This record gives sequence, C-alpha cells and structure tokens, in this order.
Amino acid sequence: MTDRLRHALRQQAEACAGLDSAFMARLCTLLAERLTPDTPLTRRLFDWPGDLSPAAASIPLRLAGALHAQVLRGDAALAAVYPPNPADDAALWQAVQDALHREEAFVDRFLDSPPQTNEVRRSAVLIAAGHWLAARHGLPFVFSELGASAGLNLIWDRFALALPDRTLGPPDAALILTPRWQGLTPAAAPIAVTDR
Repeated sequence: MTDRLRHALRQQAEACAGLDSAFMARLCTLLAERLTPDTPLTRRLFDWPGDLSPAAASIPLRLAGALHAQVLRGDAALAAVYPPNPADDAALWQAVQDALHREEAFVDRFLDSPPQTNEVRRSAVLIAAGHWLAARHGLPFVFSELGASAGLNLIWDRFALALPDRTLGPPDAALILTPRWQGLTPAAAPIAVTDR
C-alpha cells in the first residue's frame, strides 16, 4: 500500500516541476521519500482507497493544501520554512513532520475535501488570446467561467502578461504573469468588458 501513495506524491512532484512550481515539487518529493505510516493520520494517507493520483482523489494536493492552510492560519514554525523563507530539506521536513503531528486533527478533516486549484497562471493564455481577439475584432468581452479558478480568471484584464518583447495589460496591473513564451506575441489592444 505504501507504494501507491509514494507514486502519487512523485507524480504530483513531476507535475509541479513541469509547471515551474519548485517549492511544491520539492515538498511532494520530500513527502514521497520521508512520510511513513506511523500515526493515525499517515496510516489514513497510506491506506486511502482507490486512485490517489492527481487525476483522481488527488491525495498529494489535499495534503499539500492542508499544510498550506496551516501556514495561512498562522503556523509560525511552518511559515518559517515556506517561501519566501529559505530552508534546507532537513529543516523543511522537520517543520512539516512537526506540523502533521501538532495539527493532526485539522489535517485529517482537511483531507475530506477534494482540492480546488485556483491557478491564476491560467490567465496567461486568456490575456494573450484576449489581446489578439481585441486587436483583430475590436469587440467588447463577456467573461464566463465554469468555476475552475474561483473567479480569478474572470479578471484577467486586470493582470499583465510580460512577454519577451512587450507587456500586455494595464500598467497598474494587480499581478504580472511571466511565463516561458514561445512563438509570436500578440499586439497590445484595449480590452473592453461588458459583463463577467
């Protein structure tokens, strides 16, 4: 049973590395290498029924989400090893292990809910396509979303996209996305939004 969880954690680490999420890749790798089924919480993780992978129950993201929620709740010891703070693998693992023991009940409850990944980097393609469409057709937009980002991608016109030869978006952007860009860059165009 232990191999299924380790495999799912490694899959998530690879996916995170491919998306330039270095900290998450590192965290999932450490969990895959060092987590052991020696507490009720960790036994639950190792014994989880069904597919644990990112394509199904997404146990790695549930666990990582629980740890991140602890940081957001003010767990100073865990926050001290989370970005932007530097920490080597030993310090990060010790803080994670301590947090899993200290907040076992919280993490256990958190695991019951599947994760929702609200990734604003998805807006990069929307910004590029939006500017291309606006330059080509000059029509206003109506933004609709099916709930994949908690509404964050409904405000892509407030974000900027830094490309190799220009930046698309408002000069006072709430967020600047800097993806690895290949190919031609769309022309900047005014974005008009009539509804979201």
